[in-house]
Amino acid sequence: MSTPEPAAPVDPVTGEDLSWKHTPVTFVLLDRAAPDHREIGELLAEVFEGGYEVEQGDDDDPAVTVAIEDATVIVTAIDSPVADGEASRYARDLAMWNGGEAVVDTHRSQVIVATMRFGPEGDDGEPTAPEYLDPRLETLRCELATATVSAALTALPGVVAVSVGGSAATLPAQPYRDLVAGNPIPVPALVGVRAGMQSESTACVYTTGMGRFGRMDLERLDVAAPPGQLYGQMCDLVAFALGSGTRFTPGQTLEVGGPAPLVTETAVSPFTGQEVLRLTEGAPHGN
Repeated sequence: MSTPEPAAPVDPVTGEDLSWKHTPVTFVLLDRAAPDHREIGELLAEVFEGGYEVEQGDDDDPAVTVAIEDATVIVTAIDSPVADGEASRYARDLAMWNGGEAVVDTHRSQVIVATMRFGPEGDDGEPTAPEYLDPRLETLRCELATATVSAALTALPGVVAVSVGGSAATLPAQPYRDLVAGNPIPVPALVGVRAGMQSESTACVYTTGMGRFGRMDLERLDVAAPPGQLYGQMCDLVAFALGSGTRFTPGQTLEVGGPAPLVTETAVSPFTGQEVLRLTEGAPHGN
């Protein structure tokens, strides 16, 4: 007798299928043996200086936790590299590496940062369900908490990069920290954004990881503009979508401050092979 598949999670208010929703996780990569819970806990307590509550781990339960509003960030070290070279693959074609992504291959250990929301403790001592939040707002809140703690952990000796598996992006440690510290919604630390020349005279840009926020990834192809300009525009679009709760839909017209509005259409990305929203000037082309 076969075991039935568990039911897909649904929003209790809207009934929406929430199978896109996952626990936010990052991997802080070090070129040395993994730090123990004392080193991690002491660093986080020093960085946050009472701004956030840090609960130290111990030898029996080495996880360190940080309370950020109603989110609980759980920090655990593992004395081994990320499996299958995934972290190194996710560093490819990201301009902020400026050719230095080989350093990712030097990492020997990782600190895993994951965030969840819990309700108050029940009579049995276990946490109850948290107060309802729109699932996209909840995801953004937890992703930002994860990024805040991950950025603090880049102050550990030996950190070379931060890998955000859900966005298929591995970023150098210092730029990651600067992004998180300097932006209310640090798009490149949350979503993979890659831009480059597509031909001798045109550029392209695409995202990875928007599915974690309940949205389709975006791309632009064959645009007569510098890659840096496309990168900035895409970051602005993503920041607007995440910060405002907006979901772009096929056939929608977007004003981006350029010579013409952009129209969205569904298409299969030549970069990822996934269905995305392609942004084109003027009327949408046939798929």
